[in-house]
Order: sequence, then structure tokens, then C-alpha cells
Amino acid sequence: MDTAQSLAAITLLLDLQEFEVVEVAEDRGQKLRRLTVIPKATAGLCPYCGRLCEERHLCRDRKVVDLPMGGWGTELVVRLWQFRCEGCDRFFTPRFAALSEGAHATERFLCRLAELAGRGDVSMAARFFGIPEKTAEEWCYGYLEQKQREQKSRTELKPVRSLGIEELSLKKDTGSSAAC
Repeated sequence: MDTAQSLAAITLLLDLQEFEVVEVAEDRGQKLRRLTVIPKATAGLCPYCGRLCEERHLCRDRKVVDLPMGGWGTELVVRLWQFRCEGCDRFFTPRFAALSEGAHATERFLCRLAELAGRGDVSMAARFFGIPEKTAEEWCYGYLEQKQREQKSRTELKPVRSLGIEELSLKKDTGSSAAC
């Protein structure tokens, strides 16, 4: 199997839809795999004005912890491009669903960390994943707070638009039901 096929296979195994693996390095002493990944998208949507931007300004590498693979720790080196929007002349780095905001970890890693901490404690979860206890605590509680905020925003009450109206009455517009 050649290098391109190997990287494609590792990209499939990694299963992060927004990224592709471009380099693999192993540290046998620490039992750590370092996977360098790049976004599949070559353009970004400006969060300020909504314009599509293709002009890359610079690239930064961000180290991100992911779930272990095959008994080895996994560290992603994510190449994040900063774009310049010609429309509003502002710079931005696109967000990715797989990467947690504020933590140097993937969303799925934080989900497993919180799940493991919920079945035991944060200290045990930190030892299992080989990360400092204080880091595990910050990431775990931050993740749980974020999920609570998301849940709350999804379940917020919507304003009442009508009272005592059947769906058919609204569709027929018979005037038999009054809207609020």
C-alpha cells in the first residue's frame, strides 16, 4: 500500500468528516500517534458578513487530544487557516464541529471523558486518558455546561401564535379560529 492509500485509510479510521490526514508520526516511548490533519474545505464563510472567502491569510497548528486508537494515545495537529474577508476586511478562522471551543480536544473525546467521569470520578477518567487531573476537570465541567446551555436553548418556550385552533382550520383559513 502506498503512502496516499495509507493516509486515506487512516482518514477513514479517524472518522472526522471535516478533516483529512496528511501525515502520521509515532512516538513509541510515549505510545502516542500524532496525526496531522487539514480541513477538507478550502474556503470559509465570514461570520461577520456571511461572504464566502478563499483568500488565506496564514496557517496555525493547534494540538488537539482525540480518543486513543489501538492502545495508543492520539494527538491531532490541526492546521487551521485564517481567512481575510474582502467584503468587510476582517480576519477569521472557521469553526469546526469536531473541535471543542476553548478546549484542546475533540468533541467526542470530551463526551467520553464526561461519560467516564460520570460513572466514576474525574480523577479516574484523567488517569484512564493520561491527562492531568486539573485539565480533565476543566474540560469535563466546561463540556457539561456547554451541553446544558445547548439543551436549554433547544427547549426554550416559543411564543404562542394561536389558541384552540385545529391544524385543518388554519390550512383552510375558514376564519373560524382567531390567531393571537
